[in-house]
Amino acid sequence: MQDTSINKPGIKTTEFWATILGTIIVAGASEFGLNIAPASAIGVAAMIITYVAGRVINKNAQNKIAKK
Repeated sequence: MQDTSINKPGIKTTEFWATILGTIIVAGASEFGLNIAPASAIGVAAMIITYVAGRVINKNAQNKIAKK
């Protein structure tokens, strides 16, 4: 059997859902008047960006190793 965990399509990836959830939290909180401090919104965005970038870098490295 082939391991497909590295090459999942977009909507099935954790990165996709982390980005969507983070956007909903930050934008939704502002829309509903929850008065999130700008520093908190930036912190959530930074965590999501760091997570997604790390996952993409890790997947690219795994793909290169798998091709060898």
